[in-house]
Formats: sequence, structure tokens, C-alpha cells
Amino acid sequence: MIELNLIDAVTQSAPSTSMPVKPVAASTLKKSKRPLMMWVAAVVVMALLFCILKIAGVPHVLEGVLPSPLVAALGIEDPSRAGPAMESRSAGQTTTAGGTIASRRAEEEAAAVRRSQLSSPERVVQAVQPSIFPTEKHDDYASKLPMQKVFYQKAMAAQIFSFVNAVTPEGVSFADLIYAAPNYYFIRGVAETPVIQRSYLERLKMGSSEFKTPELPENAPATAVTVYGVLNSKPESTNGSVPFVKDAEVSKELEALRGLDANNRLQLSGLTHPKVEDFGVYKSYTYNVSTRADFQTVLGFVNALSKSQVRVGVEKIKMTAAGKKGISTGMTLVIYTSN
Repeated sequence: MIELNLIDAVTQSAPSTSMPVKPVAASTLKKSKRPLMMWVAAVVVMALLFCILKIAGVPHVLEGVLPSPLVAALGIEDPSRAGPAMESRSAGQTTTAGGTIASRRAEEEAAAVRRSQLSSPERVVQAVQPSIFPTEKHDDYASKLPMQKVFYQKAMAAQIFSFVNAVTPEGVSFADLIYAAPNYYFIRGVAETPVIQRSYLERLKMGSSEFKTPELPENAPATAVTVYGVLNSKPESTNGSVPFVKDAEVSKELEALRGLDANNRLQLSGLTHPKVEDFGVYKSYTYNVSTRADFQTVLGFVNALSKSQVRVGVEKIKMTAAGKKGISTGMTLVIYTSN
């Protein structure tokens, strides 16, 4: 070792004046270096810990454990001690769903007002006596009052059957013709030639706001016609005041309905056993009726119904070819009552 060599050299140069020196054992040197190595390791561990805390933040298990002065000195944030950050000039606190808390609160208050309006006494009274609130309009069919729907159904059933009658040329045979409130129609049939087929589809499309021709099955005729459509037309007005039918007046309303078949050619069956539903402020009487009358007779009936004061709505009409028996037509009629 270097230290031992130096000691030997000194003793050789001055033998008479030097004091005897004992050699330093290797174990003593190792003991002197051990504290230094421990301090270096501690510094490295602390540096690594600081880097981890700086990057990943305080682990959940150490939240609230580390002393506040140490957290502040290291420049890291302990979530358990951090309060909500507030800026006096910020645009407003945001919610997890986006938007400010103020705007979210305003939306909730507006929704509460709408819910209270739907269940308010004024709304209930309006459902029974719409003439009390003549200024409120219901342009969307779903939002219309029951008697307004009756007026709408009567008008649209007549318009759709008149429209189909007007645009259908000679050479087209029907298998199904369906009307469904408020203004939907479905036609399935066959044309004699491709020219008639294309012409007929173009006519239907011109009068429809929505028009779809689904793919035909492989075994269908080349001139088959299958159409889903929405008629591009609306009644002139449906916001007028129409009173409900009284429960005691239902039979009179049905007699007025039968009176529209002046020649007794319609002969509706099924007007004796309605399905009655009670909605609290009003009731609905639903009749599923049928007839064997031809197309022109049914057309005349729905036209007469639309022009009359009879308070019977038409929710659906399904006309189907019945082979040798001619045509079978089913109708869903409805009467709304309130006492």
C-alpha cells in the first residue's frame, strides 16, 4: 500500500529522530469509508424520490404523511392538503360534463320550470278546454291536443287516399295500401310494364317529403312496386277549439259516422266493442272496424269524414287485396271523451 511505503521511507531517512509508527490496518480504513458510502447512497435515494414525487406526485399511501415544510420545500403538491383552486378573474368553474357551473345551474332551473309547466293546472285544463288558451299553437303532431289530432287525422287520411287515387295510372294493381297517422303511407303492388312502373314511382316521389323504395326479393316481379312515403302536405289549421265528446254522446257520434255512408255500401263492422283507456282528464274509445267495400267507396267515406263535424279520428287504414273476395279494409278509429 502507498501509505505503508511512505512510512517505510520516512523511517529509513531519519532513524534517530522519528517516533515508532504502527501500520494502519485495512479493516480500519474500511470502517472509515463506510459512513461516507452510506451518505452518498442516501443522497442518491433522496434524489430519486424527489424526481418520482415531482413527476408522478405524492402517492396515495403517502398523502397527509409527508411534513408540510418538506412538501413546500420540494415544490410538490399534496392532494390531501390542497384546497380547490379559485381564480377571482376566471371565466367560471367548469363541470365534468363541460360548461360552467352557472350555465349548468341555469339549465337545471329551466328544466324544472318545464316540468312544472307540464303538470301545471293550466296544462290540465287546456287538455280539456283548449278554447281557454287560444294563443298556444301545436305545430308538431306529437304535441297536439287529442281533439286537434282528430282533426289532423281526418284531413290527412282523405288527402293521402285522394293523392294515391290521383297519381295511380291504369296498369297498376295494389296488394297493400296503408295510411298511418299523421301522414305516412305504404304501397305494395305491381305495374304492367317497366314504363308504367317508373312513371308511377316518379309521381309518388314528387308529392312526398320522404320517399323510400326498399330492395325487392329475388322472386319479385321486375315491375313490382314497394314504396314507403310521407305526404308533403298538411291541413290548413289544427289549432281551433274542438270540444270533447261526452261519454253519453258516444253512441250519437257513431250514428253520425254511419250516416256518412249514404248508400250503405261501406257497412262497417266492429263498432260495438271499443277498447277504452282512461287518461285521467279524458278517455279514448278505440274501434278496430272492417269493411269489404272497394277503393272508391272507402275514398268517398274518408273524404266525407274530413268535411264533416263528426269527432272521430282515423289512426290507421289498411287496404289489402283478398283474391276472389275483392278488397279487405281494416280501420282504427278513435273517439276522445271528457265529462
